[in-house]
Amino acid sequence: MAVFLIKQHKAVFIHIPKTGGASIRHGFFDGQVEGPKQGFIPPNWQDLFKFAFVRNPYDRIISAWKMFAGGMEESVWEQPRDGEDIDLQQFLDIATDDSIAFDGHRVTTEQKIRHHAIPQTHPFNCLEHADFVGRFESLTDDFDKVCKKLGIADSTLPHWNRTDRSTDFMQYFDSKSIEIVNEFYQEDFAQLDYSIVQS
Repeated sequence: MAVFLIKQHKAVFIHIPKTGGASIRHGFFDGQVEGPKQGFIPPNWQDLFKFAFVRNPYDRIISAWKMFAGGMEESVWEQPRDGEDIDLQQFLDIATDDSIAFDGHRVTTEQKIRHHAIPQTHPFNCLEHADFVGRFESLTDDFDKVCKKLGIADSTLPHWNRTDRSTDFMQYFDSKSIEIVNEFYQEDFAQLDYSIVQS
């Protein structure tokens, strides 16, 4: 999504879409952030503590699809509902279409889908610059580690942008969609150490 400076704590949050970032940026550090910077970290932020969170690619893509298909509870971002009837295969077709821009000014739903679905390890996300990479699957514990590093005593994290969906994210896939996700997110699986499901 973007990179943000947390001014009070002299830290940089690398916000990758659908990894719990809204809870961190809007819920916990509300009013303390400067940015966004899109696709790069400014030189004067380079020496600061930089942190990010990642998520299982299967879970993440279902969360993104559900967000565009049905919206989110208590969303800080009012997503246009023109993607409401999109099914998972249609969503994946857009998400993996390299001809659709994902950076810069995103106007269309297709551009917004691409932005939210690019691989977490894509250079645009700046993940390689992170000093600490937590996991969505252990968000509470890993965010507590971030807070301890920043000298913050209370690490209670609110839950923002919850999507309406089953906790068993694999139930949404068929063999074709699994194959698409495996190919498109192959670097995420390899670099972030998430297990690949065979189609």
